[in-house]
Amino acid sequence: MDYNDFTKEIIKEAETAIEGYFEYAAIIARRLPKRLHEQLNQLVNGPVWDGNVLSKSYRSELIEYGLAMRVCSNGEQGFTGATYLAYSVNKIITEISSGKRC
Repeated sequence: MDYNDFTKEIIKEAETAIEGYFEYAAIIARRLPKRLHEQLNQLVNGPVWDGNVLSKSYRSELIEYGLAMRVCSNGEQGFTGATYLAYSVNKIITEISSGKRC
């Protein structure tokens, strides 16, 4: 199992976890490639129309990981939004970056 597959498995476990949800989110936040952080943050604050995403390839990676999904917004298609788990992961990434979390 490679690095990405292992991360995807952790994400699957977190989505159904009854206990330890935030521990899983912390692990995912530390494992998620840094190149995806800004795109994740944009989607958490979205949904974002396809023409406005920072990077379509990074958006696709986040969808593949299970941290983003295609959504409708205001009765229109063509948007991508973050999952609930993505919100928690993004929050932890922000805390780590600001020094509020080790």
